[in-house]
Amino acid sequence: MRTIPRATLLLGLLLAAVPAWAAPTLFSIVPGEDGNQVSFLSKAPMETVEGKTDQATGSVSVDLEDLRAGCRVEVRVDLASIDTGIGKRNQHMRENHLETDKYPHAVFTADSVVATSGAALAPGASATLTLAGDFALHGVTRRIEVPVTVTRSADGRALGVASTFDVKLADYEISRPKFLIMKLDEVQHVTVALTAHSRGQEG
Repeated sequence: MRTIPRATLLLGLLLAAVPAWAAPTLFSIVPGEDGNQVSFLSKAPMETVEGKTDQATGSVSVDLEDLRAGCRVEVRVDLASIDTGIGKRNQHMRENHLETDKYPHAVFTADSVVATSGAALAPGASATLTLAGDFALHGVTRRIEVPVTVTRSADGRALGVASTFDVKLADYEISRPKFLIMKLDEVQHVTVALTAHSRGQEG
């Protein structure tokens, strides 16, 4: 009977004890699809103004078996496509406040998971994460933390990504929009609802 060398046996036991590493899965966000929407809500004394767009693109890279291992997210929003329901108001915001000719996009790039409600994300399940990353708007980039709810589809091939957070205009050197006698709030309430589809595991 052949005897297995002790060193080989020990190495085999160690490898068996280490869980298999799963490569992150890459999901893509396509503008104009799946009811994707990014919106802002601004309150004023006389009315509330909402602007919205479906022109968001980006990607989500995540290890679905271990959310704590990290999650990389990039979302890029076309600011010139934001619609407030009134054409003249849209033009005023683009030209005088967002200056979309110079700064056409708002971009959030998350590179770390600060907290998560669960270790893994099974098909049909949801998890709440706090992501840390850089938010670039109007030529200014700031480090922020954003709460995100991620829902995996039943077939496991898509992720629903939802988040709500506030943006203070002064932090990004944006003057408060004023229409007639109405001046909008200094803080804009941003809501994100996106669907990202799997492109398979990253190598």
